[in-house]
Amino acid sequence: MGQDISKALVYQIKREIAERYFGLRKVIEEDRQALETMISEFSLLYSKTVGRDMLRIYALLRAPELIDDFLRVIGWKRRPFFDQQVIDSTGDREQLFKGMSLHGWTDYSKFVHLLLDSYERLYRDLYKSRERLEEILDEIQVVKEEVRQFKGKFSLDEIMNFIRTLDRRDELVSVLGEDQPLGKMEDMSARLALPSLDEIERSVPEVPELPPLDRIKADIKGLARRVARVYIKECLEALM
Repeated sequence: MGQDISKALVYQIKREIAERYFGLRKVIEEDRQALETMISEFSLLYSKTVGRDMLRIYALLRAPELIDDFLRVIGWKRRPFFDQQVIDSTGDREQLFKGMSLHGWTDYSKFVHLLLDSYERLYRDLYKSRERLEEILDEIQVVKEEVRQFKGKFSLDEIMNFIRTLDRRDELVSVLGEDQPLGKMEDMSARLALPSLDEIERSVPEVPELPPLDRIKADIKGLARRVARVYIKECLEALM
């Protein structure tokens, strides 16, 4: 009878540990999964908006040296979202300029306004992206704090050591309720440990800042003057 009571108490203790540990762990895992979904959706939207805006400007400037000069003006490195095939394709350019309107008296003025309007759209979409990015970064810190508090409250190694003291070596039962040889405890501890958020943080797209149009308007007009007229006509034809 005493042995049965002892076993019942051991089982109850382990059950309470499991319910508390895995209950909170599940909450963190669900928050982590929600965070991954947020980042995935943000990455897709960022590519569809800012990526499209960048391609539109690339298609207007066309020449590699002009594109690189534009990137220097806005302070960006490399050529984010650059796709030469899209830039060279008449059909793709028509899709890029869909929804854009022309205004101005001459082809040149129409082109300048189109380039300025394209930059304004890029600036607006990037600003919205940065707002969303701040929400994601805040959520990352929330989950990090959850993990920190969880680890402070529960030490998996201490739990495993405690359970070792409750069971015989040949009948060791894990927190999960499965028969586990003593030599497998370290493996199980590694499997149950909460994964780091480092990989999730690395998956967040970099969203650089942009100078407002008023600050670089003269530079953009200067780039427009350097664009060959053949490029201007090709770009305008895509809207006509």
